[in-house]
Formats: sequence, structure tokens, C-alpha cells
Amino acid sequence: MSLITRYINKEVMITALAVSLVLLLIISSSRFAHYLSKAVTGELDAEAVVEIIFNLLPAYLSTLLPLGGFLGVLLTLGKLSVDNELTVLFANGVSQRQLVQIVLVPLSILAVLVAILSLWLAPQASRNVEEILYQQSHTSEFESIVPGRFQGNIERQVIYAESMSDDRQQLLNVFVFNRPMATAPPVLIKATSARQVFNETYQARYLLLKEGSRTEGQPGRLDYTVTKFDELAVRLFTQELQINITRGFTLPTLMLFGSANPDHKAQLYWRISLPLMTLIVSFVAIALGQINPRKGRFARLLPAILIYLVYLSVLMSLRDDMTRAVVNADIKIWLLHITFLISGLFLLFGRQWYRQLVRRGKVNAPT
Repeated sequence: MSLITRYINKEVMITALAVSLVLLLIISSSRFAHYLSKAVTGELDAEAVVEIIFNLLPAYLSTLLPLGGFLGVLLTLGKLSVDNELTVLFANGVSQRQLVQIVLVPLSILAVLVAILSLWLAPQASRNVEEILYQQSHTSEFESIVPGRFQGNIERQVIYAESMSDDRQQLLNVFVFNRPMATAPPVLIKATSARQVFNETYQARYLLLKEGSRTEGQPGRLDYTVTKFDELAVRLFTQELQINITRGFTLPTLMLFGSANPDHKAQLYWRISLPLMTLIVSFVAIALGQINPRKGRFARLLPAILIYLVYLSVLMSLRDDMTRAVVNADIKIWLLHITFLISGLFLLFGRQWYRQLVRRGKVNAPT
């Protein structure tokens, strides 16, 4: 491998990984904030949030690496053009075809990495996320209570405890807001202590409160009732999420082959399309990355990103069409890839092909 090849490959790879990392931090931080808010309200355990974010990374990376590779090539060649390094390379005998071969080396590595993520790691990680959410949906509010904090959902049930016993089995100075149904009046309960019990007959968890009062009524109205009690059982809300861990994006890739399910077909085409797109957009990036030094390295950045977004948005739209069993959506996906591949090759070699045709025309013309 020549010094020039190593230099360009290094610049492309470093830039691509840096861009992908920045995009990953932006997206994962927003999702982390979303799940962290659920942990604050007691809907998710703090450890579960970390596990969810960790398992979401492969799916994010499989989508972001093609864009990172695209921008990596664009920015690297833009820098080489502005510094007149590309001009020097072409003047010293490096052809357009050789430049493409050089740039395709790091892009091929990225494509292989994307294939590993999309075909293998991302489905397994997505399945892990669904299983974590399923487990958390069957965890009662009691198990995630932190003393001194209101926890739960104001639409159904909120629990507050001033403190907790040393063995963490009993809550002290408890406040409970409970609304069994949306149309029912809310219930406010105060008790000196509470502990969790499980009823074998009804197969449900209950909060057993002692020495307190129960107030039921609509806010702003005087027709409410207050009941004193020595002992009262309140059913703990358990969020029964309908989580299906057999959906297409959670299944191993080998299970998708030959499946007649439209969702499974869409997921298979999507997973195969990501590494293909990584290579196809590289031709467009190489063509648009070669700019006039006077215009600056970012001259074609915006139109290049727009082209990439059109490619990605159309691909996602066709994937959704396949999920809805739209006729010939799979053929349209292959046509989309072929169209962008031909467009990239034309941008790279169009002038060269035209000159060759002109020369052949002149040679074959009658004298």
C-alpha cells in the first residue's frame, strides 16, 4: 500500500468515525433523556435505562455509519481539493478510477461493519430492549419507589413515602393518589406505614396500608367521602404493555429468509440495503467531493446531504410500503439502488465516457 493510499484511507476513516460518533451522541443523548424521565417517574428502573441505551447503539450505528462514511469522503476530498493535493495527485498520474479504488477501501470496511451490525447485532440488541421493557412493564410501582419522591403516573397512580424501613420491606408515612378509571373520582390515601403483599387468589400485588384515611371525590366539589381505617389494601398498578418480541426487527436475519410475512420481508430488505447504500453513496461523495479550490471545501456539502436524504427517505418509504404489502415495493427498492449507483458512476466517469464516444465518432467518421 502506497503512502498516498494510506494517507487518504486514514483521513476518510477518521472523519467518517468522528462524524458517526457525533451523530450517535446527539441521538443517544435524546433517547437517554427520554428513558431517564421514565426512570424519574418510576416507570423504568435506572439500571434498565442503561441497558436499553447500550442495546440501542447497534441499531443507531447501522443507520448512522453510511451517513458518516458519505460525509467522511465528502469532507476529506473537499479538504484535498482546497489544498490542491488532488490536483497534484492527478498531475502525477493518479486517474479517477484509481482514486475510486483508493477511497473504496475504507468504505468497504465500513460496509462490512454496517452489515455485521444490521444483519446480526442490531436484531439481537433490539430483542434485548423489548425483553427489558416487557420485564419492566410487569414490575410494580412499589419496587422502584425512592423515599422522598413522588413516583408514578398522574393519570393512574402516584405513591410517595417519606422514608423506608432498613430492610426495604415497609414504607413509612405514605401518600397514595389512585384513579381506578378515567371517569372515576380520584382517591387520596394517607397512612403511617405500608408494605407490599401478593394475593394468590387474584394473582395481583397489593399495597397494604395501616392506620390512615381515605378521601374520595372530585376536586372543587363538596360531595366527597372520608374514611378512617386501621388496615386497607390498594391494588398496585401494573402496566401491561403489549410487547411482541417476534416482530420483524427483533428476529434473526436467517429467520427472515423465505418468510411470507410483509413485515419480515421489509426488515430483510432494509438490513441488506444499509451496507449496499454505504458503498453506493460513496460514488456520489467522490464525485461531489472534488471541487474548485476557490469555492471552499463545503461548497457542495448541502446539495450532497440533500441527495443522501432523498436516497434514505425514499428507501424508508419503500420499506414501509413493503410492510403494508404494497405491490412491487421490493422491485422498487432494487431500482432505487441501481438508479443511485448509475448516477454516481455517471457523475464520476460521465465526462470521460463522453470524450471516448466523441473520439470514437471522429475515428469512425468518413474522411
